[in-house]
Amino acid sequence: MKNTALIILFLCTSTLVKAQVDPELILALKKGTTTEIAAISTANIDEGYMIYDTDIKAVYVYNGTTWRKLYFGPLVNAQTGNYTLQASDDGNVLTFTSATDVTLTIPAGLPIGFNVSVYQQGAGQVQVTGGGGVIVQNRLARFFTAGTGAGIGIIATGTDVYNVTGDLKKN
Repeated sequence: MKNTALIILFLCTSTLVKAQVDPELILALKKGTTTEIAAISTANIDEGYMIYDTDIKAVYVYNGTTWRKLYFGPLVNAQTGNYTLQASDDGNVLTFTSATDVTLTIPAGLPIGFNVSVYQQGAGQVQVTGGGGVIVQNRLARFFTAGTGAGIGIIATGTDVYNVTGDLKKN
């Protein structure tokens, strides 16, 4: 009988206990736009400081030399027509399912190290082109995906300089 009473008491009191996150344990990061973050003087910033970029929707950590975006794995951004790369595409995957040819434009101003994977999933080829002031390079001057299933990579190797590699052909 004593054990039964203890079990009933335990069951009654356990329903009253709730797990609550202590608000003091939540990490709140400073926020800034891409422009504001670029303007921060790093002279007084210690390695390990973090900031949230409200434009790109990403967390950056200072490594003692530069701000580095924390990597959370790629997102797939499905497209059906012409598209201009956005800063938020960095590290992600673009898929194109158009039946007709489309143009992928690389705008000026994306950061050095910007990297995106592109896949042609429809019949339409993806032509990679640069916006004003942007240089797009490929060793064989090939800037069109080669066909359905083709995959290419685009990386910013300098300020507004991009290298395109992968399953490409001349048109």
